[in-house]
Amino acid sequence: MTSAEIVHELRAARPAAPYALRTRIEAMPASTATPRPSVASRFLPRRRALLVALPAAAALAVASAGVIGLAESGRNDATLATRDTTQLESTVAPKAGAADAAPPVGTTAEAQAAPGPTTGRAQRVLASLTIQVADTDALSEATQQALQTTRSLGGYVVSVSYATGTEGSAALTLRVPTAKVQDAITRLSSLGTIVAQQIQIDDLQESIDALDRRIANLNERVARLTAQLDQPGLDEQTRLTLQARRSAARAELASARGDRAGQAAEARLATIQLAIVTDPDTSTVPPLPSRFDRAVDEAVEILAWEATAALLVLVLAGPFVLIALAVWWGRRTWQRREDERLLGTS
Repeated sequence: MTSAEIVHELRAARPAAPYALRTRIEAMPASTATPRPSVASRFLPRRRALLVALPAAAALAVASAGVIGLAESGRNDATLATRDTTQLESTVAPKAGAADAAPPVGTTAEAQAAPGPTTGRAQRVLASLTIQVADTDALSEATQQALQTTRSLGGYVVSVSYATGTEGSAALTLRVPTAKVQDAITRLSSLGTIVAQQIQIDDLQESIDALDRRIANLNERVARLTAQLDQPGLDEQTRLTLQARRSAARAELASARGDRAGQAAEARLATIQLAIVTDPDTSTVPPLPSRFDRAVDEAVEILAWEATAALLVLVLAGPFVLIALAVWWGRRTWQRREDERLLGTS
């Protein structure tokens, strides 16, 4: 049998739909005649488009930021070079001028030439010393040596302030025996170059001698008043008067002894204010960043601005997007219920 005969037989044997089915189909609305596409088939192309569009947008943003950052870094080369040259000139200029100025103060010779306390007299010694070292490493070492020197001379450290950065500094308050103050200044001066030095000596011997005489007179007065109180036959009024005078003398005696002890302590220990600073001429100019580093910095900054702009757009458009999604979801739910209702009635 030929193919034409087979097709003819199939067409002749085609089953016919029942009358009830044809009547029901003809009674259905025209809108239901065409099947609605499924939600997945309608939104799958959009999802695929989003999956492609979002990475493409991110890549475009990064690429544009990199190109702009590279261009900005190249444009700023001249500015950075000019700034670097200016910093170098400002660093070298003081060194050139220092050649015409007076040489720095010597360390050992200047310390030995400084006046010292007079032997055998009570004196208050206040010394101020400023030492300059090369860098922060030398600053740390000099500070440690100053502490060790103070303890080795029998003194102690009152306070220490230490700070480092582009330039470092240390401030120390030291107490050393007055008899060893010149040795202390000599050893502290050897830690670096003396920038400034000041020594103040106040004689306390006359004041201490006066306090000694006053203490002796008060002791005699207390003893005399005590002897008078020990005499028999004193009336009550006289006894009260003598006791009040003796109490006042004893209080004055205690105050005089306190003043004398304080001045003796000041004369026994000298105070040294030591300042250690780094040489500002040895501070190095920060290295010029490479063009790649500048391009990365510019790109990161641009990306930060883009992220800020995107966040701003999201905040402003967020309510409208939520409203649109709510409307779409409500319409979709309503349409699905309508389809279910029509299918159920049919």
